[in-house]
Amino acid sequence: MQTIEETTTISGENIFFNFIEVPFDKLSESGDLIKKIKDGEVHGFVLKNLFTQQEITDLLAAIEKPLEEKAMPTPSGKMFPAPFAIVTNATERLDAYYESIDTIHELMDREPIVQMVRDRIESFFKAVGSNYKVSVPINKEKGLPVSEGCFRVFFKDKGGLFVHCGNLFQKQSEYYYSLLDHDIDMSDQLSFFFCLQNTEVGGELTIYDMLWKDVKNKVTPDENNSVIADTGETIYLKDLPQFTVKPLPGDILVFSGGPIWHRVENIKGDTARITYGGFVNFSKDGKEVFYWS
Repeated sequence: MQTIEETTTISGENIFFNFIEVPFDKLSESGDLIKKIKDGEVHGFVLKNLFTQQEITDLLAAIEKPLEEKAMPTPSGKMFPAPFAIVTNATERLDAYYESIDTIHELMDREPIVQMVRDRIESFFKAVGSNYKVSVPINKEKGLPVSEGCFRVFFKDKGGLFVHCGNLFQKQSEYYYSLLDHDIDMSDQLSFFFCLQNTEVGGELTIYDMLWKDVKNKVTPDENNSVIADTGETIYLKDLPQFTVKPLPGDILVFSGGPIWHRVENIKGDTARITYGGFVNFSKDGKEVFYWS
């Protein structure tokens, strides 16, 4: 695989996947970045300064109270609105998911800066996926769009986000994915997030030289030191080539998180890590891009 040089957000001795950093003023010259990921030309990109520092400051102020009062607790922090992982085949769980989505939509009505996030993300995907129609999937059980994205907070010494890949999430949440009403190609979904706030130490995204085609299991969902290869071999993460990606506040990252195993490192600084993100994938006919959380 292509090796690239370090950037201000991408670092490691051997950057074995093609992750690139794109200045905002060079976006129009970069071509259809989503198509480049689909074609395997690029595995991930960081677009610098999608949001200004003033916008980030205003956004953090607008979501402070909702994150305190409405966010769903997680082992590593909290999420708002509730993530798709809460949806099981029980109707009340689906209702709770949409009640949480309603809460963030009400916040958008009160806080223009939060509505701006929704609009900016939509415009972003239309820009980096210019060869595609871009939309949010519909849940066929409710006839309503699913969540466009989710704010996520990671706290100190809570373990970060355990090693995983997007294809593993699909395996763990088959019911939710069965409800998406569009003709989406669910293999090898992409991941995206933009950074609102970094911690002083830790919180970086670690990318491993390990793919879903070779590794599809862990001993337990919260195992964070090893995975199980399809051969049955235990693979220890410390022995794998790896590099890190740590976008700055205002930057957005999109990468091939479905097949590539990765994790968010434990937060070691006192400041929480706050992001907003979700997932992306293509229609089976190759003409549309969908994003959701």
